[in-house]
Amino acid sequence: ITHYKAASRLWCEIVGDKNLSDISLEDVRTFSNGLKTYGRHRGTNTVAYYIKELRVVLRYWRIRGEKVLDSEIIPIPKREPNTPSFLSAEEVELMIKNTDLIRTKFVISLLYASGVRVSELVQLNIDSIKDGIFTVIGKGKKERICFVDARTKKYMELYLSARKDRSEALITTAEGKRASKSTIQLVVKNAADRAGITKRVSPHTLRHSFATNFISNDGNIRHLAVLMGHNSIQTTAQYTHLVNNDLMREYMAHHSV
Repeated sequence: ITHYKAASRLWCEIVGDKNLSDISLEDVRTFSNGLKTYGRHRGTNTVAYYIKELRVVLRYWRIRGEKVLDSEIIPIPKREPNTPSFLSAEEVELMIKNTDLIRTKFVISLLYASGVRVSELVQLNIDSIKDGIFTVIGKGKKERICFVDARTKKYMELYLSARKDRSEALITTAEGKRASKSTIQLVVKNAADRAGITKRVSPHTLRHSFATNFISNDGNIRHLAVLMGHNSIQTTAQYTHLVNNDLMREYMAHHSV
């Protein structure tokens, strides 16, 4: 519902407040073009998302018998390939070194070492990780095994020994409550800012970084698919393209004739 309210507000600001029955294909084009520049830049994928929402609304009212524009004649912008951004091992280390907070060091190290989603991370409890191994419940309620490295184990021990609260959660807030996704997102963003990293960094960036690092070090793509919890090997294959692009840049930078 929140998304539809936001879309409705944007429509009124870009096109104007109109009755559904008065919306024309030209209005939709105005809305689509306006989304790209109004307020802030929006990519093709975001525009396509808003147009799909508009089609859903029009389809609903058409089924209810209202005389509205046929949603099927509204074109949806072709989605652009979504190339994930990632950090190098050096950039991750920079984020860890540029914070004095043990919790932040632990969070960044854990996300990068395991490749877990932020939604999976906040579900973990203190006793979840044993001997560097733990399980998470991912998308589709699928359970998978994850691992952590020696650096993460070190920061986990330091963090847990400094904790004063009695929460069973692995990562908590200053008030001793289980950390939320937004808390973790803010922790990562602040760490990237302190490290002077200008690109947009989120917990998911560290997940992409884990995967790219795995492939860069000759990891098996099928093993990576299992570690990431991907249903399709095609989803995992995107990381081989990232590594190939990185190799090409290195080649162009260091090859001479």
